[in-house]
Amino acid sequence: MRALIVTLSLLFGSSAFSAHHEEGQKTKSPYSKSALIKMAMAAGPSSISANAAIMDYDGTMLRNGTNDWVCMTGSDAQRINPGCMDEEWGKWVDRFMSGESNDIEKQNFGQAYMLQGDVPVDNDIPTSVGMEEHKKSPETGNWHDSGPHIMLLLPRDVLKQITSNPYAGGSYVMFPGTEWEHLMIPVRNVVPSFEE
Repeated sequence: MRALIVTLSLLFGSSAFSAHHEEGQKTKSPYSKSALIKMAMAAGPSSISANAAIMDYDGTMLRNGTNDWVCMTGSDAQRINPGCMDEEWGKWVDRFMSGESNDIEKQNFGQAYMLQGDVPVDNDIPTSVGMEEHKKSPETGNWHDSGPHIMLLLPRDVLKQITSNPYAGGSYVMFPGTEWEHLMIPVRNVVPSFEE
């Protein structure tokens, strides 16, 4: 569990936090601890988040958990994309963040929730950092707003049966053809992030 917590703090906190603050500098949150916990818990069903460990975006532990889930407030000070992940997702994130490889052929089942939605993401290229660095073209990936969604880790044999088109309706594969591909299950319509 401790490794999962460290991993999630890196994933959700490192890029945005370091981009806006000098190393070691922290800002005082405008939110109370109970408000932050409520934000993080909104990412998943209460049957999970009620007993999950809760972390703020900068890795601050807000509450210890009694199950194998970690819920976080989001990836930056705005806390607009909270998420809840199980241990297998934590291992996946750890491999991704450390530059290790991922055996997609033998990927274990894992699940995560982002029921408040996410920031715009590139469906095709795992290493894309920010939409502002790209223009709409086939070479730069498929930037979209996934809205509220559930994510599943599955082996490639299952994923190859599913479309990677986020606008096809229903589930779709994110990061298709890479070792990081996973299933996205939108709760609302997926919309392009670029203006037409």
